[in-house]
Amino acid sequence: MSASTPLLAHLESEPDISNAQYVGRTTCTRKNWRWRFLLLALFGTVVTVILGRNIYVATTSYTAQYVLFGRTKLSLSLADAEAVVHDTLAKLNLARNWSYEYTQDLHRTGESRRLVDWTLEKFKEYGLSDTKVETYYVYTNKPVDNALKLVEDGKVTFEASLKEDSIAEDPSTLNNTIPVYHAYSASGNVSSSYFYANYGRREDYQALVARGYNLTGKIAIVRYQGLLRGLKVKFAEEVGAAGVVMYSDPSEDGDHTTQNGYKMYPEGPAKQDSSVQRGSVMFLTEGAGDPTTPGYASRKNAKREDPLKFIPKIPSLPVSQRDITPILKKLNGIGPKASSFGKDWTGKLEGYDYSIGLTLKDKHVSPVLNLYNEQNYEIVPIHNVLGTIPGQVSEEVIVFGNHRDAWIRGGAGDPNSGSAIMLEVMRALQVAIAKGYKPYRTIVFASWDGEEYGLLGSTEWAEDHSAWIQKKVVAYVNIDTGVSGSSLLMGASPLVKEVMLNATKQVNYPKGGTMYDHYVDGPLKGEVPYLGSGSDFAVFVSHLGVPAFEADFFNDPSTDPVYHYHSIYDSFHWMDKYCDPGFIYHNTMAQYYSKNLLQLSGREFLPLSPDFYADEIDRYISESLKQVPTDWYHYENDEFSFEIENGRTFHEAISDHRPAHDKPLRHRKPPHRKIKDFTDAVKATKEAVKYLQRQARLAVAERNQCQTKLNAKPGHLWDRVKLMSRLSVINAKFNLLERVFLHSGGLDDRPWFKHIMFASGRYTGYDGQAIPGFQEAVEDNDKKKGLKWLNILWTKIMLAGFMLSA
Repeated sequence: MSASTPLLAHLESEPDISNAQYVGRTTCTRKNWRWRFLLLALFGTVVTVILGRNIYVATTSYTAQYVLFGRTKLSLSLADAEAVVHDTLAKLNLARNWSYEYTQDLHRTGESRRLVDWTLEKFKEYGLSDTKVETYYVYTNKPVDNALKLVEDGKVTFEASLKEDSIAEDPSTLNNTIPVYHAYSASGNVSSSYFYANYGRREDYQALVARGYNLTGKIAIVRYQGLLRGLKVKFAEEVGAAGVVMYSDPSEDGDHTTQNGYKMYPEGPAKQDSSVQRGSVMFLTEGAGDPTTPGYASRKNAKREDPLKFIPKIPSLPVSQRDITPILKKLNGIGPKASSFGKDWTGKLEGYDYSIGLTLKDKHVSPVLNLYNEQNYEIVPIHNVLGTIPGQVSEEVIVFGNHRDAWIRGGAGDPNSGSAIMLEVMRALQVAIAKGYKPYRTIVFASWDGEEYGLLGSTEWAEDHSAWIQKKVVAYVNIDTGVSGSSLLMGASPLVKEVMLNATKQVNYPKGGTMYDHYVDGPLKGEVPYLGSGSDFAVFVSHLGVPAFEADFFNDPSTDPVYHYHSIYDSFHWMDKYCDPGFIYHNTMAQYYSKNLLQLSGREFLPLSPDFYADEIDRYISESLKQVPTDWYHYENDEFSFEIENGRTFHEAISDHRPAHDKPLRHRKPPHRKIKDFTDAVKATKEAVKYLQRQARLAVAERNQCQTKLNAKPGHLWDRVKLMSRLSVINAKFNLLERVFLHSGGLDDRPWFKHIMFASGRYTGYDGQAIPGFQEAVEDNDKKKGLKWLNILWTKIMLAGFMLSA
């Protein structure tokens, strides 16, 4: 491709037009007045435009009422519904009741049928229809036995308790039979020397290997934070370690520590030193859901595959700060100090000098550590609870989900603060509905099971209903740990960022001002990061192309009591006394999520932001190209395999996303060959982004003007017919935009991740990574893959622009 022949030159056959001119046009104009007469005679027949095979037809009671009468029969408007919901939540806060109810039973993955039935009854009580329990059969483990022993001169000198203390003031800790273990940890019995490996990041292990230390057959001790715990084990495996022990270092506790004079829980806000963070060590960067059924649902008789791509081969155990201290103190003076590897290698354990415990050629080694872990693996049922608030249209759906399962009997923060908030949202919406409100879109509420093991319930359900989701679901709203502190944290797909930020401006923050004021003054300064993994949004965003968001009040280390994550001390007593007395932050979050749901479900035209999304894509690509080695710009290769979408050509893929009536655009012939020169591919990508930005702005301008016209209630029937036809088209293309960025082959070596704009970072997991296919090629200095992914990027971006131009 010549630089003098811009990729998009042939697309500029239409003159540039202003937004006003553009939105004044309609593809539904009928020159034949007989057609108009026919539409008048048929009363309820609505002209709809078919957007490929994916568009849905909005032939609903709403459409008929609007076309015929210029209004619907609702006695409560969206604005009135927002006021009713606000007043309902302001006058009565039942979050404490729901928190107490959810935290009385042990409800690990697949457990507590009582809570399943209770949740189902609450869904029915608050007026949800089509309430049901959907069951899947998933591969899980439960501990049989475990031990961690320090052995010196053949004798056991210390044995970790591997349990948390029972506390009289906290009833959920009594009769404590809840073991400490990792989901999907491997069984094993390892006796070996051990070493300190900081956070267990890939670069941490690499730094040790680069210094010449032998890690083979040894046990790694790592602290939590920084990345998914499964990756800590995965990277240990890759350097030959035989096992991993994880602990929570007091350096993560912020200001509320015993060193700073605070008392331990339950007497004070400092961390209880026997607390243990349980969790899953599944490799969520490879995919989510049941590891024996990747990409398809775990029905009872489903075909099962080898799970070892997704779970560790070496054993691991979580331990408390109290248990790890005597073990790490034995490393004092052995090998270099951790600080020699970097400023972030040293924690705050008392009595441990943070020597790594390694010497060259193993001249001095630690005592022997015996790590014993026996797990029993089996297929067990898990239960998702679902219910629906029917909208005026059934073809556009919002899914609002929270997982119900916890590691322990409590779970007042994770996840049941979110469970309580979801019930409060449901209760308030039902009051508005009883007064005559009905959302434009249908809302499905979901109480997921199995999240803690590997996002099992949400992923299996979504894989089971993938065709329905990709056709109808316009957004997924997630709430996990709704409250574990007072500092607002949000994450979102770019399409929904503006909606969720606007909602923060309309909800008061407990300490004054609005949630937005608080957020812009916080550590992120108003920025909303894109989503990675670690909660139930993953399958919707990364696998099925549904925009999503979540928000929570998390622990502020400078002001809030220490949060006992995945510990028995994440209890109702802790929440009620220390974290959220009065459940004020629960109430605030219920107000916030209600506002978001009403805005997403209540406006006729989807309030998504493709213009912001296009600008974000421009930023992602610009930032990634800055990291490209200069020699790549001289690279040329046409020997890479390349397909646009399920083996189809570019033109075929375009045709699938173009309106059937749009013959002039439908018969354009955009380039559909791969570009073999890297420099030309960069130019093509930049031009495609500009085209997408242009089309996105025009599409948003039309959407805004159409919503204004709809609000003004046009008097002429024909104007209403035209407006309804544009409603169908605009919502369809806004809904499908995210799906355009799915690549059927998935990421290299990570095929479950289909989205080309973001995925779980392969070396972090929790954090999202923008344009992951290309970014990973840059990280690996693989110019061939880089060229392949640029071709995928520019064609998908072009396709998105074509689709928006309908």
